[in-house]
Amino acid sequence: MRIGLAIAGFGLNFKQDRPGIISVLKRRYGPFAGRSPGTYRFSAVSLPAAQNPFKPAVLFDGEALSLGRGDFKAALHLASGAGTLAAAPNEQCLDAFLRSLLSALLIRCGGFMLHSAGLVKNGKAWLFLGRSGAGKSTLARLAAAAGCKVLSDEINLLRPEGGRFMAYGSPFWGEMRADGRPGRWPLGGIYLLKKARANAVSPCGSAEALKLLLRCLLNFEKGPGISGLVLANAAALLKKNKFARLEFSKKDASFLDCV
Repeated sequence: MRIGLAIAGFGLNFKQDRPGIISVLKRRYGPFAGRSPGTYRFSAVSLPAAQNPFKPAVLFDGEALSLGRGDFKAALHLASGAGTLAAAPNEQCLDAFLRSLLSALLIRCGGFMLHSAGLVKNGKAWLFLGRSGAGKSTLARLAAAAGCKVLSDEINLLRPEGGRFMAYGSPFWGEMRADGRPGRWPLGGIYLLKKARANAVSPCGSAEALKLLLRCLLNFEKGPGISGLVLANAAALLKKNKFARLEFSKKDASFLDCV
């Protein structure tokens, strides 16, 4: 059995003799499944679920990524695109695998996986960074009720293309629990989300923006060189895109007038 996934501009192909992992991928990532460019190819086998999976860990030896936690183990040779995956055939495990894989791939192409709410307005993507409780899911629900396309209320995917950053539809959601919306949109700007009594936009300095950007970045990798890559990506994003602070009242969708 086989399945191809297209997420954040990456083609991911999986094959397995038995249906376990493939069946879960088809069910969980249906909107992103179909014919894929197949940049990366994984041979998969099923494992029993682990009792204590813990946080994923990613290592890079100069040629291949090694990814794992208690319920999965994977390796991917970046030059050849050949990989292996041994994983428990359940959604929680495969979500953790794909988040750790995509985070590592995005960082290497100049991009990010960010804790944020993302929406589309006037043909552009706008991201709202915030710590837990800042109102990301509330903002996303209000935007959806007002007719905006929501990319995710929890994790959004960015990568540079043709001199600008593009936001991709995300299969990773929080409280809204949506399946995801495939597609790509030019990034319009990024707001730092803050609770307030009334909606308002104010400037923010580069230091403040960088601090929250790094706090909201999903990165499971340890090892030499990764910090330099992340900082270089952040510098490029800060240079090419508008950052501002959005004070958000959580009352209604009137905050959209500020975007």
